[in-house]
Amino acid sequence: MDKPVRRLAGLVLEFWMPRRCLICQKHLEAEPGELCPACRSALSDPAQREVRTGVHFRRCLSPLRYEGELRSSFLRYKFRGHWHYSHTYALWMWECLRELEPDLRRFDCVTWTPLSLPRRLRRGYDQAQRLARGVARYSGLPLCPLLEKYRHTSPQSGTRDAAERSANVRDVYCLRRGVSVEGKRIILVDDIITTGSTLEEASRVLREAGAAEICCLTLAHA
Repeated sequence: MDKPVRRLAGLVLEFWMPRRCLICQKHLEAEPGELCPACRSALSDPAQREVRTGVHFRRCLSPLRYEGELRSSFLRYKFRGHWHYSHTYALWMWECLRELEPDLRRFDCVTWTPLSLPRRLRRGYDQAQRLARGVARYSGLPLCPLLEKYRHTSPQSGTRDAAERSANVRDVYCLRRGVSVEGKRIILVDDIITTGSTLEEASRVLREAGAAEICCLTLAHA
């Protein structure tokens, strides 16, 4: 498709599908980017961020709180096919990572906590993988598929407490065949951190396989 045709197609789409704020869904007029001024101001507040430490990961960085209209936005991304949100989400994650982990040169790669095959096929994409791909692109680090989820589990959102969440993900990940992480420093991406059970389990597998350091990165914290 040549440039004039692409431009015409864009104008047609803009007419029939007006731009909306990625968070609150308000119509965007002349505002640049994906957010309305109110959401841009709210999300730029440093108080949104959180840094957690873990047992198997050194720390987890999250630029946003999983609440209100951001939660609604994420549910559209995860369950309603709005996969294109990942481009903007990954940019926010990268900006948080860049500011809170200034020495990014010591990391070897970016990876993610994968979905099981049945869930990925049903959803059509792996939401954490898309976020990791964006973070890798912005950071310049290679994107490496290191983990496999070989046992299908119930969604973490359906569990009642931290103990149940931890039990639900115990022994569900393994290192992919032929992969070596010996001595590697890894950025591990997931979508949301709640109790940290998923990231702890994925990090445990990587550390027991010889990874030197795990820094986790999520879009939001709950």
